[in-house]
Amino acid sequence: MQSLERYELSEDRAETIASDKGLLFVHPRYGKVQDLYQDNFQIVGTYVDTLRQLFKGAMDLDFLTDIEDSMSFGEKTFRFLGHNWILGKSGKASGYQYRLQNNQLGVIIFCKMFHSKAESIGSHLKIECSPWFLDNRSPKKVDQFLTNIAKKVLRCAEPHYPAIHLAVDVQGWKPDNELSERMTCKSRRIAQFNGIDKAEFNVSEVSCIYDRSQSFKFGSAGAVQMAIYNKTIQAKTIDKFDYMEHKWEQSTQLKNGCSGYDPESDVFRFEVRFHHSVIQQFALGTCNKETGEIGVKMNTYSEVIKHIQALWLYGLKSFKLKYNSNYLDPIWTILLDDIVFKYPESAYKENLHYKRYYKKATSFSGKNYQLYIGNLLSACARKGLKFKKVLKELQESIIWTDIADHYEKNNTTEHQLIERLRNSYQERILMGYSI
Repeated sequence: MQSLERYELSEDRAETIASDKGLLFVHPRYGKVQDLYQDNFQIVGTYVDTLRQLFKGAMDLDFLTDIEDSMSFGEKTFRFLGHNWILGKSGKASGYQYRLQNNQLGVIIFCKMFHSKAESIGSHLKIECSPWFLDNRSPKKVDQFLTNIAKKVLRCAEPHYPAIHLAVDVQGWKPDNELSERMTCKSRRIAQFNGIDKAEFNVSEVSCIYDRSQSFKFGSAGAVQMAIYNKTIQAKTIDKFDYMEHKWEQSTQLKNGCSGYDPESDVFRFEVRFHHSVIQQFALGTCNKETGEIGVKMNTYSEVIKHIQALWLYGLKSFKLKYNSNYLDPIWTILLDDIVFKYPESAYKENLHYKRYYKKATSFSGKNYQLYIGNLLSACARKGLKFKKVLKELQESIIWTDIADHYEKNNTTEHQLIERLRNSYQERILMGYSI
């Protein structure tokens, strides 16, 4: 699929000049398609919006005891690394038992996996970093802060493939009602919501629609996801509009010191979200075209940010917005050709071939896990064991963490998996397996 021809206006706007950065898009047969000069189009920011860093290791039992003691005494805050944190139990959907939250700092700590013993090695720590936390620190400083947390929470802590969201904000453009029909991607499910609701930003594989504006989401939360939404409305909804407006003003500062940001025009965001497992696939599959070496380091924020330009391009090529069957929509051409993430550490590595590594069909697959679980449930049902004992046997299995990780990547939380197992086991009992 190719791009439409691009032209820019002369200084007196009297004539058009062919330009690979022009905002006037022309079809070779049908003429002008879209004039973004007339719409006062501009890019008002490129950001790393969210970071979710995983760490593997065994829980530090002293730290875990402190958390549990504080919970048992009903304490609402917890002093940790010189900061006060809101302490609470995390919902089972998160996969973790405890949560430490400091919104002023912009960090949430999730620790102690539900489906793994505290003393066993596992992904017992996940740290979510907000945009304002990332804005105020270099990638190296972010890594240092997160590593300090990990050293206190875990024994033998090792960083393990973060999830990352890349965002581009624009003015002078808004989606039309046919956007979801013109988007090509693997997602099949599209849902619709009226009004604004926080749930829309947590539901995978949906296209959401506001009352007067539009918000779309394509793809699975467990893989690569594209979100397009009205950032002005969303920022006001979560009470972060002043913060975002300041960022837009800074990003569009002109030579005379004024800002190009238009406070009267809504900002729309294009956001590509990469799951932990996708970053891992890129780390294992990317190869050096000069040396033939396979694999790059992407375990930490400072390692991943070196490759964000390539990740952004991969996301834009995974979800293509069509103008028609032969040409890309003008906004997609701009996002592909004009966007540069300006981080000192980041640059497109010409010598690297970015590729995701997928396990071959001959390797151990989800079907094998299903057969293992099914056979175990049937065997235990024949003995008439209580489900609690069966679940304990499963969770103490050497491959339970692999099973839980597999289902998590397929959007099934540990809690949902256990409920599914409970129902399946109950069916076997009722069918008379123990008779």
